[in-house]
Amino acid sequence: MKRIQLASIAALLGAFMATLGTASAQGPVPVGFPPQTSLYEDAVLLARLLPLIAVLGIGFGVWQAKITMRQPKSSPNSPTVIRHDFGTVIAHWTNGIGFIIGMITGMIVLRRLPRPDEMRIIFAIHYVGSALAVFGVVSHLTQNAVTGGMGLIPRSLKDVRDGISDLFEQAGIFGPSGAVFGIHWPQVIRETLAETVSAFGFRQSKKIGKFLPAEKVFSYTPWAIIVTVIVVTGVIKAFRYLYPIPPDFIAQVSTLHDIFAYAAIVMLGIHLVAVLLVPRHWPLVISMLNTRISRAFVQKWHPLWYQELIAKEKAAALSTPMPQVAAQPLKETKA
Repeated sequence: MKRIQLASIAALLGAFMATLGTASAQGPVPVGFPPQTSLYEDAVLLARLLPLIAVLGIGFGVWQAKITMRQPKSSPNSPTVIRHDFGTVIAHWTNGIGFIIGMITGMIVLRRLPRPDEMRIIFAIHYVGSALAVFGVVSHLTQNAVTGGMGLIPRSLKDVRDGISDLFEQAGIFGPSGAVFGIHWPQVIRETLAETVSAFGFRQSKKIGKFLPAEKVFSYTPWAIIVTVIVVTGVIKAFRYLYPIPPDFIAQVSTLHDIFAYAAIVMLGIHLVAVLLVPRHWPLVISMLNTRISRAFVQKWHPLWYQELIAKEKAAALSTPMPQVAAQPLKETKA
């Protein structure tokens, strides 16, 4: 399986290199392309650099995947465990910063924010954000392709049900411990609401793994869809400066790009509310900065993940050879 994954990555790498070579061979002003201006030249530069940026992302993802597979996530003597490896943190913040830059500059381009007299710098900053996003997305996909990371992808309707139950918990229906702002509803109201939602099969989850149910269903999945559309449409918009693409098609792609950019802004607000306004989630936010989380926190709030960590620690201990003690020669005693 690993050979297939590496072969796929190598094929993708070759495709990007071929695209880079073809793009570099294009003339500066191909027939049928937009008029040559300073903005045009900047866009051509971005389009020619995108394959190289993607290749760098692939290389970084493979490198981090190899490190991740060799790195133990916990040890019995450590008060903390690794929740996110270094590559995941880099990909997350590279992608996040890139998208925030793209959102702000995009709103300026669309005249939703005040526009300066000189727009070239705005487009240049937008291209920098695009490059960061492409690097983050490609490195994330590559790393997970090599390691087989699928923990954030919902796999059944049970995941959806648990995700909705998690939202009810954040609303304070199952108590204040996992609620936004620690909402403490009166017991009568809370019990009534809990019984109502429980009748439809929504209950407070006691068997939480590494990732929260709502994190998988209402965070990662929507982000994956939004990011995919924005990146793909953005790459098409950039490649129009290297290849003759029909203007009507570009107009449709641009509309789709803008619609999902608005969706990204809404999703960012929801994401920030979920991670910043629920006190129980704060250690999870910190782990996206320093990669680690308290072992006691994992044991209390993520019991399934804690059991997995304990099982791996025991397996590692059994596979570690015991140090051999050299036999000492017996001393002769005088009669």
